[in-house]
Amino acid sequence: AKGGKAKLVEMLENRGWWAFLLAALWCAAAGAVPIIQDDVISVQFHIIANVDSVHEVVLDGRTCQFSYRSANTAHGEAWTMKIERERSGEFKCTIEDIDPVPPHATFYGFSAHMFGARNDVLTSNEVWSHEGVLLEQDGYLVEGNTLRADSHWNLGGLSKVIISSE
Repeated sequence: AKGGKAKLVEMLENRGWWAFLLAALWCAAAGAVPIIQDDVISVQFHIIANVDSVHEVVLDGRTCQFSYRSANTAHGEAWTMKIERERSGEFKCTIEDIDPVPPHATFYGFSAHMFGARNDVLTSNEVWSHEGVLLEQDGYLVEGNTLRADSHWNLGGLSKVIISSE
């Protein structure tokens, strides 16, 4: 029992542990579950219909933010959002539907931002529906550090967004 008490005291004195605990509590209060590794930060969340929602992940001065308003969701489908540092030094953010069971949520609109991007520009992007990858300008626009649905989105089914920056 003395060894367990010493371990608890050691954990409570560790500032990194407190930072992790605080981040985990904040994410839990927001309905998200953080997963933290050295060069990867990810969070899971559920789509809620007819609510303006914003989720973000932060890694080394880069903030990936996903904003949306869903038209519907039959079962609060699960999504994940991950930012990672690639070996090239680029930061890649992947926002993805991880719930394979239809029906899938449809969106009035969405946007993905990479704050802290060098020169405020994205170096690459991909948008996927449940049928496959979309062509650029096929219902979305890229402006600086932002990828967003355009006026032709028409409640399209979104399954994945990937944005990258230096």
